[in-house]
Amino acid sequence: MRYLGIDYGKRKIGLSLSEGILASPFKVLQINSLKDALNKVQQVIKVKNIDVIVVGMPESGESKSITRNFIKQLRNLEQDKKVIEVDETLTTENASSLLKSLDISKKEEDDYSAMLILQNYLDSLK
Repeated sequence: MRYLGIDYGKRKIGLSLSEGILASPFKVLQINSLKDALNKVQQVIKVKNIDVIVVGMPESGESKSITRNFIKQLRNLEQDKKVIEVDETLTTENASSLLKSLDISKKEEDDYSAMLILQNYLDSLK
């Protein structure tokens, strides 16, 4: 199985990949609309032959409703894929700490957040 982890935001989407054991940061997509986000994510799903999509869900606020709408649209477009919501509480803070400890640029925070979201999900399957 191939997994795609997503840390969804208004302007950027962090992506991570896994084949089921270890998640790796993949890339950060710059987006300008929901439609643009869906198109770019669908391209990755197709090119990387993704089976399962794991999306981090914010705890509350506007980000939660925006992410929920993205997930709803993604499920409509990718009906043959499993789209899973997971709690993303603390992933950005954990990603920031990880980047700082590894001396990696803050520009990579979103794909590392996606990596932590996906890795937490994979760990929950064990």
